[in-house]
Amino acid sequence: MRKKWIILFSTILCLGCDRDEMDSTEQLASKTAHLTASANFQLFWEDDFDGSVLDTTKWSRITEGTPDWRNYMTTDDQVYEVSDGYLYLKGLVNTDTQTDPRPYLTGGVWTRDKFNFTYGKVEVRAKMESAQGSWPAIWLLGSTSEYGGWPDYGEIDIMEHLNFDNFIHSTIHSNTKSSPSTKTVNVNPGEFNTYGVEWYPNKIVFTINGTPTFTYHKEAGADWRQWPFDRDFHLILSQQLGGAWVGNVDSSQLPVDFVIDYVKYYEYIPAPSPPSGSDQYIKIQMNGSTTNNWSHLTEVTLINDGTQYTLPAGHNAPAVLGDGIGVNGSNTNYYGLDSDGKLIINLGQGYEFDAVKLGVYNGDIRIYEDVEVSVSADGNQYEDAVIKDIENFNTFSFTGYKYIKIQMNGSTVNMWSHLTEVTLINEETEFVLPAGHNAPSILADGVGINGGSSGYYGLDSTGTLIIDLGQEISFDAIKLGAFNGDNRTYQDVEVSLSNDGVTYNSIGMQDVKDYRVFY
Repeated sequence: MRKKWIILFSTILCLGCDRDEMDSTEQLASKTAHLTASANFQLFWEDDFDGSVLDTTKWSRITEGTPDWRNYMTTDDQVYEVSDGYLYLKGLVNTDTQTDPRPYLTGGVWTRDKFNFTYGKVEVRAKMESAQGSWPAIWLLGSTSEYGGWPDYGEIDIMEHLNFDNFIHSTIHSNTKSSPSTKTVNVNPGEFNTYGVEWYPNKIVFTINGTPTFTYHKEAGADWRQWPFDRDFHLILSQQLGGAWVGNVDSSQLPVDFVIDYVKYYEYIPAPSPPSGSDQYIKIQMNGSTTNNWSHLTEVTLINDGTQYTLPAGHNAPAVLGDGIGVNGSNTNYYGLDSDGKLIINLGQGYEFDAVKLGVYNGDIRIYEDVEVSVSADGNQYEDAVIKDIENFNTFSFTGYKYIKIQMNGSTVNMWSHLTEVTLINEETEFVLPAGHNAPSILADGVGINGGSSGYYGLDSTGTLIIDLGQEISFDAIKLGAFNGDNRTYQDVEVSLSNDGVTYNSIGMQDVKDYRVFY
């Protein structure tokens, strides 16, 4: 929960940044949306197009071919440009039909035979101009043919844009497809967006600006017909013109540019099991919804210190952690809830985790209301449930903090006793600790119980105060207030949190004047 506040706070701080620090809110969203989710991915390969020529150790220009998308491909320099940190792939009218009789020329690049990969995350930040017959795309294609020709060897279309549409297509191609296998998502094609895909051994997740748009699942017992996505693919960036799908080309609207800012590939690293702990059972109770049926729970993920451990998919939740399909039921790719909307997951042993993330099917903008999640060590006694609505996904946080350490390191003018307020904030609700010398041990109104009624919190001669809350309490932020009757500024105030009073995790250092919130 606290990490979500950190992301929000960073967004506010960056709103005034110039382009050298951040190009747009879209770029920030892409960077922050997977701060925890990217624990299973590690940056391995990238191209920022910072030079003046195409890096031929990474890319090859695509030549003419028989499929529609290769009708006008050429290696000619006039459809390729690398400048100002961008790659431009062009579609234009061919002015030299004596040398090449085709009416149009287009540019495309691929990594085939230079960089092939199995699983991982791909992100491409790009924008495109629109024209009748224009068909830019970002996609992955199978690099080997042991399963046969297209579509048997598989295709993952991250982004395809047609004509003047205000939406893009993301699509899976294989011999036999499960549903859903395609999705359209509204975008402004003339603005930069980060188009991505996360390719796991058991699912393929499409994203725009870091936000998932839809997921294609591997079915239980699937062979190559439904899941040829178990071996090397390569990446293709292509500006295409014309064809049976996109329609005829209006030459008066050419040229068009497909502009790519960067390409990043993150290697997939299978998640290990979380550390051993006491909680073995997770109970999920879905109580109400605007429109839904309870079978549409698609993800259950354990989170421990920001690292995610996703349970395998399948009907009737899995009994063990691991990649692949759930072991206890049919191949629906959903977790099975009973007719009352309840599911109890037996993890097989106890694990330590801070939160549980639930994902739901949301192809028609469903909202799953009043979802309860609780955990248990023995399957009998469950902790108090955390209740939230879910749209796409939501995180249910269980672990709180018992100790707060405040260290006031420096000040223009102050005495360390001038700390007047300590307030816990949880989902925007404030809980004020009682005032008094030598901090309180419990939440309550009134004067602190461990010292004199000075109205201040007592810091020692080194400016340190440790607050024992008496129990673990969940909160998103801490607000500190300080006496400021003569415009004092308390510099380099540091706040740290701990579960055991021994190991502390700093959540920030800031100056305090009147008050300051630490996320």
